[in-house]
Amino acid sequence: MLSHFDEKNLEVNEKGIPFPADTRVSFETNNEFFTGVVEKQLKNSAIIKFDKEFIKNETAEELKQKVVISYAGLELIK
Repeated sequence: MLSHFDEKNLEVNEKGIPFPADTRVSFETNNEFFTGVVEKQLKNSAIIKFDKEFIKNETAEELKQKVVISYAGLELIK
């Protein structure tokens, strides 16, 4: 039997504390640098929505404008 995933009880690890939803971040994927916004936090990573300037970028298009990145791979944009 599959267990039901309860999103409300999701515990974000310590590295994720600086990256709540709607935080602007920079990150690297496929040897390219991007910027975006944290859409959702996971335990050890976050779902990032690419900034609109990357709408025509091949990598962003292949990833459907979203990517999961480890907190260690994120940097805050101030």
